Amino acid sequence: MLALAACAGSPGGKGVTAEQFYQSAYGKIDELYLDPVDMRRLVVDGLIHAGRVVPDLTVTVPPDQATVILAVGKRTPRTFALSPNDLPQSQDAAPWAHLAASITDWVVAQSTDLASAQQDRETLFRALLEGATADLDPYSRYSVPAAARTERTRREGYVGIGVTLEETPRGFRILAVAPGSPAATAGLQAGDVIVAVGGLPVDTTGGGGPTLTVEAVMNRLSGPEGTGVPVRVARTGGMVTLLISRQRIILPTVMAERTGAVGVLHVSRFNAGTADALAAAVRHLRDTAGTAGPPTGWVLDLRGNTGGLLDQAVAVADLFITSGPILNTVGRHPDSVQHYDATPDDILDGAPLVVLADGQTASSAEIVLGALVDSGRALDVGTTSFGKGVVQTVAPLPNGGELFITWSRILTPAGRMFDHKGLAPAICTAGLTDPAAILAPLRAQPRPIGTPAACPAERNRPAPVDLTVAEDLLANPPLLRRAQLAGQPLLADQPAAGNDP
Repeated sequence: MLALAACAGSPGGKGVTAEQFYQSAYGKIDELYLDPVDMRRLVVDGLIHAGRVVPDLTVTVPPDQATVILAVGKRTPRTFALSPNDLPQSQDAAPWAHLAASITDWVVAQSTDLASAQQDRETLFRALLEGATADLDPYSRYSVPAAARTERTRREGYVGIGVTLEETPRGFRILAVAPGSPAATAGLQAGDVIVAVGGLPVDTTGGGGPTLTVEAVMNRLSGPEGTGVPVRVARTGGMVTLLISRQRIILPTVMAERTGAVGVLHVSRFNAGTADALAAAVRHLRDTAGTAGPPTGWVLDLRGNTGGLLDQAVAVADLFITSGPILNTVGRHPDSVQHYDATPDDILDGAPLVVLADGQTASSAEIVLGALVDSGRALDVGTTSFGKGVVQTVAPLPNGGELFITWSRILTPAGRMFDHKGLAPAICTAGLTDPAAILAPLRAQPRPIGTPAACPAERNRPAPVDLTVAEDLLANPPLLRRAQLAGQPLLADQPAAGNDP
């Protein structure tokens, strides 16, 4: 979903004041966003959004926008000044953060008890930042602390044992054990029911059922990397206690298979382990080839891949490209202007490569697609990609949440900007299901005549047709060469980067 240019920081939350929260959030938007921002508009629109989504809160902004009037339930309203005399019209985020904090503290003070006050506080944090980021672009957003933890796990992995759990009346049943994880090495199995972690029962009352949440049990299973945790499970035949070493778990994003002479590499997204996993998958298909020999052609399947870490997209493209540019990014912040070049090695040793894309191929996946096509290293088959040609940086917030802030635009090696329009393939399969019919024009005419027809960005493509077309091309080198020649005019027809809106 996202090309992430930076991921940093540790979750916080306790003791964070509203002033600290908004100073951090608005300051980072002001500093990092792709274009200069109107802080007044962001804060006012955030307040208007809060009035729509926060229960019992009414927010009124008069037409002159000199004040904002807030009321909680039927309590006496409070007016806050928005006039230039009180808040200078500048890009300085500090006075606007102070205003947002004052409003938040006042609303929270109307709460009837401590628990509801804390809930109101977090609800206002979320509402004001959702309203603010909605003003920026479709990809800038606020992630609340719980969601931010989950997203960090997807990007960077987590320290634990590698199990997926569900709650049952007896305890927490293991739904899945990650292959190669500490849990798998120790002998945990799907179907085992965890009844104690670290010597402490998951039923803390002795009532015969779990009293902890799944999240609490997962927190017990996590801890410093390399430390051991005893886990007691019930399984057919009785109870067993296993000592399991906690390790960093990176969720799998690569699946590899062989179909005939073709190696097929499916990449679902880009996290911290994707490039290494892809290289390992290529080596595995080669090492286990036996008498059939290594694959003579390869398919990189990026259909349905909505993106992920930018540095991993660059590393994946670099696996196949031996020289030249991979990616350029441009933005307002000095650190957002980046240029990435390929290093000499090609993990496929020059074997032909076809990339599959569809309308869900987005962000980091489009970076890989554009780099491989523009460099001439691969032919693309499928439909036009999604068209997310911007990069987000991830800014940690003091409450443990995160801000995803769009801070740069992407240019492919040929200078193409693809935001909102996507990358069109050399071989379009949109609306078609017959591989022979798709390739028939190419067999009859080596180069297209005139402007190629539009190729809609279809989602959820039927798997067989695109892969079959790729396999047919890889099995017929002259036809593959024709397809490569046919795709060349598509690059020449693209406008120069400087003319792109």
